[in-house]
Amino acid sequence: SIHNGLPQIALHMAMTSGAMAPCVVKEASVNKSWPTMTCGAPLEAQGPEPEKLPEIEDRLCRRPTCSSDASTEIGDTGSDMSDSPRSACSIAGNVVSLCFSAQGCRAVQDALVQATSNSKRELLVSELHGHAIKAMRCPHANHVLQKYISIMPAAYLQFMIDELLVEDDLVRKVASHRYGGRIVRQLLSKCRARQAEGIAEAILQDAVALSSHTFGGYAVIQLLEFGTAEQKYSLVRSIERNMGIIARSSSGGGVIAAAMNHAAPEDVVWIARAVIQDLSLVTVLACRRHGNGCVVQALNKLSEQERTKACNGLMRSMAELKASRYGRKVAAYLEGISLV
Repeated sequence: SIHNGLPQIALHMAMTSGAMAPCVVKEASVNKSWPTMTCGAPLEAQGPEPEKLPEIEDRLCRRPTCSSDASTEIGDTGSDMSDSPRSACSIAGNVVSLCFSAQGCRAVQDALVQATSNSKRELLVSELHGHAIKAMRCPHANHVLQKYISIMPAAYLQFMIDELLVEDDLVRKVASHRYGGRIVRQLLSKCRARQAEGIAEAILQDAVALSSHTFGGYAVIQLLEFGTAEQKYSLVRSIERNMGIIARSSSGGGVIAAAMNHAAPEDVVWIARAVIQDLSLVTVLACRRHGNGCVVQALNKLSEQERTKACNGLMRSMAELKASRYGRKVAAYLEGISLV
């Protein structure tokens, strides 16, 4: 078969010169430690095997783990610690200082999630007792409290309620805070009415001020949704009697809409009548972000005679409504009514 790949002349020259003899690479000046290479034979290593590196003990390869009780308390293992910004042992005993920093609050939240029982989570957060109000107002620590509220039964949240009720005006102040208001709202939605009764009563006392506040209004909305029938009735009456103040605030429209959504059917009509009682106030409310839907909702709750009278009065403010980004929704509603 080898002859087929060579021209006849080259084949003849090769045959006569003896070039077809087996090819052997002989040792010449090659170092004696190198192996002899023979065509067609596999290369075999010669000489002593390379010295193996000594094995490193497992204890030198492992990350150091915490042997204190804190590591066991929050359920950390060696692998968990390698992925977390802080070890478990550095969290227990330092929760307060960690909570008030961006990175530290995340480490505490991770520890709460990784904890193996509620009692261990409670032990960690117990370090915040006496610091709850400060934590509620902190842009970082409030997330730790929110995480704790979301994963713990309501019975474990009592310390937050107790600290909110230490001073008479404290609930209003915290509920009106950008970050503290989140905690108040979550406590109202998580805790049973009897447990959150003190917070609810404080909100009822300052219902008008909170309803007119950018952040405080959300606490009123939360109470309208999760409060008892008596608490909802008290809020509705307070909103109805102070409609002029609440409707002129930037957040009043959302509160009024929530009152109509969660109040008893017979009370909704009274709220709607209070809304359209002053048409100049309705125009102001209709041009607000959360007020335009509130106006349409109120008009739909009225009787046909009351709605027709209110719509005819609002038609005089059509130009003002159309000039407003939010008022156009009410203008479109009025045009639809007039076409019918």
